[in-house]
Amino acid sequence: MPTRRLTVRRLTVRRRDSAGLAYAALTLTAFLLACNHIIGRAVHDDIPPVGLSFWRWVVGSLVLLPFVLRHGAGRWRIYRRHWRAFAVLGFFMIGSTTLVLIALNLTSAINVSLINALQPTLTVLFAWLFLKEALSTGRIAGIVCGVAGVAVMLSRADPALLIRLDFQAGDFVALLAMCGFSGYALNLHRLPRELSGVESLFAITVAGTVMLLPFYLAESAVWKTVPVSTTSIGAIAALALLVSVFGNLLWNAGNHLIGPARAAIFINLIPVFGTVLAITFLGERLYFYHVAGGTLVALGLYLAAGRR
Repeated sequence: MPTRRLTVRRLTVRRRDSAGLAYAALTLTAFLLACNHIIGRAVHDDIPPVGLSFWRWVVGSLVLLPFVLRHGAGRWRIYRRHWRAFAVLGFFMIGSTTLVLIALNLTSAINVSLINALQPTLTVLFAWLFLKEALSTGRIAGIVCGVAGVAVMLSRADPALLIRLDFQAGDFVALLAMCGFSGYALNLHRLPRELSGVESLFAITVAGTVMLLPFYLAESAVWKTVPVSTTSIGAIAALALLVSVFGNLLWNAGNHLIGPARAAIFINLIPVFGTVLAITFLGERLYFYHVAGGTLVALGLYLAAGRR
């Protein structure tokens, strides 16, 4: 009997430790994703968005490459067999992160951070639309709250703007990016179980970067190229290491430890961190419609992620 009690206690402690690690990892992930918005907005006058996205993922792929090479040629056969899955996930991941950087050229970092919180609610909606997953009353209420929150932010709490459809283009681009992230989440089941998180992320980044290349070349030819400067090198390195690689791996680890439903709640921290950082480093201002819209989005996330 004492042995059984000791075993139960050990299991309880291990679960608590795992949950604690997951909470720390997901909190840090939310902070890093908020930093993505701050960095992207801070350098938007100096670095074109598609070029910034392209080079951050190139650097990210190079950082991940040594971890893939150590397993030898066996992994390449898995990559070839599942190339369609990696192409789909790469399209959503790299395409969405590029749209976020484009949005940061057209609207504030606070707006993008707040709209970012809508992504889990959109995932629930798209799972119902395309995968025929059941929608409970609570989740329906969550979707309604989330959409209402974004409408408040897009219209800046001004009904006249809502009637005239006079919105900031960047807000719509950010919303499209969140739809892309939802598509990414709904297709994660395509990943082969034989690969580790690092190996899968490498294939996703390579596939998406290859698809982004024509757009990068077009941007360089038609608009402007990425300058070789301390600012551009620092921004690319920070986004590649802290967000593209470290942030994604932390997010995947947190999801694995506590599950996607509980992990989704931590998306609520992105607008908190993003708002504080934007006010501190970018001099942006917080308005009532940010608070009202963000509160509705947060409530929507809570209801949509709940098991009801």
